[in-house]
Amino acid sequence: MQPVIGYLLKKFPRLSETFILNEILQQEALGADVVILSRKTPDDEPKHPALDGLHAPIEVLPSTSGLDPWSILFAEGPEGAELLERLGPIVRDLGPYGHPRFGKLVAEALYLSGRVRELGLTHIHTHFATDSAVVAHLLHRLGGPTYSITAHAKDIYRSTINPEFLSRIVSGSEFTTTVCQANLQHLQTFLNADAQPKLRKLFNGINLTEFLPPEEPRQEDVILSVGRLVEKKGLDVLIRAMVGIARERPQVQCVIVGDGEERENLEALIGELDIGSHVQLTGALHQGQVQAHMQSATVFALPCRIGEDGNRDALPTVLLEALATGLPCVSTPVTGIPEILDHGKAGRIVPIDDVEQLQANLLELLADADQRSKIARAGIAHAAKHFDGRVVARVLNEWHRLVIDSRSVA
Repeated sequence: MQPVIGYLLKKFPRLSETFILNEILQQEALGADVVILSRKTPDDEPKHPALDGLHAPIEVLPSTSGLDPWSILFAEGPEGAELLERLGPIVRDLGPYGHPRFGKLVAEALYLSGRVRELGLTHIHTHFATDSAVVAHLLHRLGGPTYSITAHAKDIYRSTINPEFLSRIVSGSEFTTTVCQANLQHLQTFLNADAQPKLRKLFNGINLTEFLPPEEPRQEDVILSVGRLVEKKGLDVLIRAMVGIARERPQVQCVIVGDGEERENLEALIGELDIGSHVQLTGALHQGQVQAHMQSATVFALPCRIGEDGNRDALPTVLLEALATGLPCVSTPVTGIPEILDHGKAGRIVPIDDVEQLQANLLELLADADQRSKIARAGIAHAAKHFDGRVVARVLNEWHRLVIDSRSVA
């Protein structure tokens, strides 16, 4: 029996989270029925063309301000009485952790307790071990579906994380997978003994048939970067490196695709360095446009760093995509990035926040077509071996199926 999977997500769709869309599409390709529960209304932003192939219904939950948990708890019939009986121990157990949105998350879980029954969901998967995972945990303890989690980066590295609270959420899951070995090792350092057995590693995958090496020759002297314009992407380092690169190669162009809170600061830096004729900020683009840039660029740069609050990238999807298209990459040793670049065999790894090393490696690759070709071949092979979305999807599908089958037998 193929599983019916509920995906409980903060917002869906989101342009910056193509990995979730790709995962759901792959699950559907394997025959799974999926229902998507978006806890908040999606942002008004470009939509990926791949959304047209999605079959799963997307249900946006009511705003917590409009929910009345009391009417659910004191409704006539056994359901309300059972929820009320279960809620007391949950509040006494988890309330002392002081989660700032605990009351609102309880209200969401109470609402969902009825909705998941109507939808026939017996298992829920969440991405990020944050509020959506907390709602899934609360929902399960209220008598609802089992749940599983994919942990990424901001949800496990930020300095605000409460290890004991996160341990409770992970230990209550059927399994918690994370996207690279570096993440797994990090989680093992602080989660408690009850949570440890639930941990698994599963790389994010991509659709390798959509990210192919170009048939036409690549452009010369084009550096591409793709990502949200936020601190952890280190794009200010790339802009500073462009000063020296442009001096050596006057025709060079750097295209930075994405949008975010740092855009104004990056634009100011470009003006301050008088590098505007060599650096272009395109804003957010949909996946097809990103693919076109990856097909034509000369090299790819993503100088990631660790943010002041500990936030960082774990396994940047854009690096997987660049690898698969044979686009030589230069990045940094942040969390899972060395695993993507095969520890320097399938791309260049430079120190964090090192303008000179980033500049030197990009200049070397721009000038050396043989090196680019060698790295491209290694990257394509590494992507095919480790990041094939079809393979990853089959593993996750089997994990979900085993959970659902065991529940139906019980």
